[in-house]
Amino acid sequence: MVRLAGGDSGALGELYDRYRERMRRFVARATADAEDVDDLVHATFLTAAKTAARYDGRPSCHPWLIGIAAQLLRRRRRAVGRFLAVLSSASGLRATAVDPRGLLQARTDVERALGRISEPKRIALVMAEVEGMTCPEIAAALQIPIGTV
Repeated sequence: MVRLAGGDSGALGELYDRYRERMRRFVARATADAEDVDDLVHATFLTAAKTAARYDGRPSCHPWLIGIAAQLLRRRRRAVGRFLAVLSSASGLRATAVDPRGLLQARTDVERALGRISEPKRIALVMAEVEGMTCPEIAAALQIPIGTV
């Protein structure tokens, strides 16, 4: 992370190679839109490169990367909501929520269940149960109170 903060692009490649698959699994489980997974993973690493100087020095940057991905997922959800609102106001139609179960192509019962809960709950659950993060780590990564976790 120190090398990345210093502008070493090779460090970004190493970080990507080390964490890409774990990040892809997290994003795939945390979102109901499988088409955006790779874009969100790439955006996570690009954001990490831009903000590497703010890394807090934890022994593993995995929770930090998860936090970045979760923030990007949150921003995307808000942007989609605004886009649907603009479309509905322009067309005079009422925007309807997309049922994530119809979009999620789950292979296991767990993945299907993840598709039935809200994205914020899904992100926290995946962070805890799949990524093995503690409540304080999740709270710090998502920038929310520990009680909310």
